[in-house]
Amino acid sequence: MSSAKQPCQTLPRWLKDNLGQSCLAPLTSQDSAALAAAVQLVALYSFRPHPDVLDAFAKTVRSMQPSCWHLAYHSIAHVLNWEDRARLWLNAGLPPSIRLSRCKFEPSARLDAVPAAV
Repeated sequence: MSSAKQPCQTLPRWLKDNLGQSCLAPLTSQDSAALAAAVQLVALYSFRPHPDVLDAFAKTVRSMQPSCWHLAYHSIAHVLNWEDRARLWLNAGLPPSIRLSRCKFEPSARLDAVPAAV
């Protein structure tokens, strides 16, 4: 087994670097556990892009306070690519209208906002 750290271990630092040092302040213990599980599910999805993994991701995100969902949205880019956030989020059946802040290291000046549901 690789000695590389798992995404759930590196995510807190990545989020703080991208969204600010206090971005994790609203998380409860349950939210923290769900966020860690959600990013691990994104990692699993990167190897096995199956609808069941997306369903598990959506259920995990929904176990968090809605005010923290944006952290799960941005965590997608920690494992995949910036442009994968909206696609994976919508394919998981999560609501298209969540409040998003711009990540510091996004590649363009335009926010990769979740498009309106079709």
